[in-house]
Amino acid sequence: MQKVRDFLISKYFLIAVVLLACAITISGMEYAGVIIFAVLILAILALTDDLLATTLPFLLLCTFSLKCFDSFDRFVKYVPIAIPAVAVFVFHFVKYKKHFTIGKSFWGILATSIAVTLGGFGKITAAEYFSLTAIYYTIGLGFGMLGIYMVINAYFEVNERYSLRERFSQIMALVGAFASFMVLEHYLVHIRVLIRDPGILDFQWRNNIATVLMLSLPFPFYLSQRKHFYIWFGILSYICMLLSGSRGGLIFGTIEFMLCVVIILIYDKKHRKANKIILIVLAAIGLIVSPYIFAFVSKTLDRVFNFNENKIRLQLYARAVEDFKSNPIFGRGLGYMGNRDVHPSRKFSLCWYHSSPFQIIGSFGIVGVLGYAIQWAVRIRIFESKRSLFNTTLFISFIGMEMMSLVNPGIFCPVPYLLMVNMMFIIMEKCNEKQILK
Repeated sequence: MQKVRDFLISKYFLIAVVLLACAITISGMEYAGVIIFAVLILAILALTDDLLATTLPFLLLCTFSLKCFDSFDRFVKYVPIAIPAVAVFVFHFVKYKKHFTIGKSFWGILATSIAVTLGGFGKITAAEYFSLTAIYYTIGLGFGMLGIYMVINAYFEVNERYSLRERFSQIMALVGAFASFMVLEHYLVHIRVLIRDPGILDFQWRNNIATVLMLSLPFPFYLSQRKHFYIWFGILSYICMLLSGSRGGLIFGTIEFMLCVVIILIYDKKHRKANKIILIVLAAIGLIVSPYIFAFVSKTLDRVFNFNENKIRLQLYARAVEDFKSNPIFGRGLGYMGNRDVHPSRKFSLCWYHSSPFQIIGSFGIVGVLGYAIQWAVRIRIFESKRSLFNTTLFISFIGMEMMSLVNPGIFCPVPYLLMVNMMFIIMEKCNEKQILK
């Protein structure tokens, strides 16, 4: 059985799972893929106590299912699968019982859980607060996420079978590679359109795929210090971020990419000369072909500076201020749907403000500001407690997610974005405790 457990976290299994996800994307069978990967994850849970083994399948499922837009009515038909799923979860946590402990991250998540749960207090109606959508997000962003933290914190551990920091980095790099594959595959499928009218292609999932790429971008650079070819995965991820057509990806992805470059030049002394040559050559090529690059991404650039494109977001920001004023202590709550006249959200989706600062003040008021400030302070303290390239890599990924959340829901999506941010800080704590600093 130990050989099976070792295989499920091995490089061979990770690559096989990525190839399976690629096959699903090529065949356009994303809905069937959700079932296939759900069954795969349940099988892993039954066979091993190592939750890290489920991380890549889970993230790949979340990534290719981005194409399943506005599919609540279709996915709700899969609810009966929850019965055997619950049975497997119970089996896993009984058979592979662990001791629950509280780490430093707990207090930040507790602070935001209180703020999220109290959101709208005194203003929101019972029907709004207890709607199915509001309950999901209130639990998912609040005490439900605190429960998930307790589980991950108990089941993730530094062990002698593999390097936690390296295996997690490989998983995240593979997620970035798969997200890049999805973008390139979309361009290849629509190659005739691209030849006829060269430029950024439109697709609905551009912001989400750019968010996934920002989450994963720093990890190939971290891995490149040992195996230098990984740096090309990082460069490819950035290129695909630009190809996504996401305005947030263009602006904040460029900032994150530059941070990755600066950090790797500082830390990776072994490959510093090679990295400088690569960057200089790429910069020179970019400068030479810059007119073509700007022409290619002109559609995205036009959307950045087009008032009509940004009009809805600006109106939502103004509404967030109004909602804050209407209930400054607790905000209007997540279940408040009074802004659907500005932005009619999809089924089983919140009426987002599309910006984390405005989401906090509009939905949770002053209590929310305090709760999220405490969480930021806790996370910075964890990062500052032990400086290392790995911790810096995790922190840049977190900063990338926070930047993307300035213009998109981002960290207010419990799965996978908030969950992954919390997981990264748990891993940071675990490695800090074991003095793993490289």
